Amino acid sequence: MWLSLLLMSCTSGKPEASAAADDSAESLSLPVPESGYQLVTPTSTVPAFTEKEVCTVLRLNPKADERLYWVNSLESLVTEGTHHMNVHIGEFSFLDAFVGAGTSETALGAPVGQYPCDELDTMELAYTIFPSQRDNQRITLPEGVAAPMTAPLLLVFSHHYVNPTGKDIEISAILNIETIEAEEVTAVAGLIFDDIPDIELAPGTEQVLSRTCVVERDVEIALVSSHNHEWGECATMNHYSGSTGAVEAEPFFVNKTWEQPPILHFEPDTFSLAAGDGVHWACHFRNDTDRTLINDGTAEGEMCVFAAVAYPSPWTVEEVEQTVDNEDLGGLISLMGDVMGPCDTSIDTVETPWATDVADACSDLPQTESNVLE
Repeated sequence: MWLSLLLMSCTSGKPEASAAADDSAESLSLPVPESGYQLVTPTSTVPAFTEKEVCTVLRLNPKADERLYWVNSLESLVTEGTHHMNVHIGEFSFLDAFVGAGTSETALGAPVGQYPCDELDTMELAYTIFPSQRDNQRITLPEGVAAPMTAPLLLVFSHHYVNPTGKDIEISAILNIETIEAEEVTAVAGLIFDDIPDIELAPGTEQVLSRTCVVERDVEIALVSSHNHEWGECATMNHYSGSTGAVEAEPFFVNKTWEQPPILHFEPDTFSLAAGDGVHWACHFRNDTDRTLINDGTAEGEMCVFAAVAYPSPWTVEEVEQTVDNEDLGGLISLMGDVMGPCDTSIDTVETPWATDVADACSDLPQTESNVLE
């Protein structure tokens, strides 16, 4: 029930016909979590010299009579070379648990199966709860911090792959959902996920685009990451102080490897934001093509995404449990809106530390490395 932006209106589509498997493709494998769930997408073939985005609708079935569970860690494994694999949920995801079997698929407009993503216009109905741009990605929250989810649950996996080779490539994805007991949960986690939609990079130009994400209450940041495409020389994040209205000059996050952005985890009490504070994120672009680059959702365009997990959310563990126990669907939808989605970027008076017409700053900045909480 947590972790963007990708609220989509889904229309019905026919599941695509399965393609012949590539004999050279290796099957993926992750150990099944001792406590939690594992979801695996069917394989899909990306023909030679093509780009494909396939959306898989999967149903997470509960263990015994479990309806509410608490997620402390997520791990994905995808076919090597994947551009991105994002997992989405929406209001439709929870309907089977609260209304009855089959209502989730009816609301989504598509049954469990695999579809071309342009037939599942998910942008108006779903949030990204797990954005991934790495072959193997793990997100671990601090001890006692967890995100609530319900079962059964309908999820949409969006798998984007660009195949530059002369042979077909078979792709698939695995998601492990690791849980902790309710009595171990001390804080409810939420997602901050925002994008710069109005990107327009003229041919042969350099440009730095930035936004400032401001929080409305005191929070701890558990982790941050970024997403952009190959014309981003780097992505940066700097602290913003609400009391001074200034952005710190030195970034705390720098990514120069657009295809494998790091995930920077923070130990408790090491990244605290007071109400009015925030994060200033920027993408430093160099368009060396002969065409204008826009944010069109494809690998041929550009993006500039800021993602973070923060806690505690406005909801307590007890309020979440009561909402589920009372089968309060309206309350659950309110919970979704409060613990995930875009942040407040309405402040337009922030002075960025970056020159807006050159991307040269990246060369002098050290690359941030991924880390994992043990």
